[in-house]
Amino acid sequence: MRNEMNHPLLNKTTPLALVTGGGPGAMEVGNRVAKELHILSCANIVDFRQKDTSVVNEQKQNPYIEAKMTYRLDKLVERQAEFNLDFPILLTGGIGTDFEFSIEEVRRKVGAVPSRPILLFGSVDYWRSKITTRFRCNLDTGTIKGSEWISNCFFCIQTAEQGIKVYRDYFLGILPIGKDAPAQPEGFVITPPA
Repeated sequence: MRNEMNHPLLNKTTPLALVTGGGPGAMEVGNRVAKELHILSCANIVDFRQKDTSVVNEQKQNPYIEAKMTYRLDKLVERQAEFNLDFPILLTGGIGTDFEFSIEEVRRKVGAVPSRPILLFGSVDYWRSKITTRFRCNLDTGTIKGSEWISNCFFCIQTAEQGIKVYRDYFLGILPIGKDAPAQPEGFVITPPA
């Protein structure tokens, strides 16, 4: 896309970086692939050392991280704020995913970041069960009046091709996103197969 499009975020002189939470599984795959592609492989790590009252499943840091920041458990909110991601991708997950979703939702609503697409990787049914009831409750009670559009910033995908199409449409300026685009009844965009 850098070779095909003229967009400020695709500037050939601006280095790309991938930032994860630094753990195993999908985060490790992301950091490994970034390193293989000569993209800076970064992580915002949490120090999960146990305290007497902690109920935390510690994650080991993956070996593919080239640059990192480490945060104490009591600095989780600061850690999220310092991800500074242009294009977040959320995977199937639990409370941490819910927290990250909410942070990205609020950042766009208050204008802290531009309306850029956030990819929700996984089945439509999964994201519907996680997001739709909350979105519709807020919609029905009027607690998000004027902010319904935020739903058009989240794109549910199942394949890399779908994600590339979302990004391509965004960079071409044809992706319906932001305050002037319609709200989505599910609380997110269901992306058609690519």
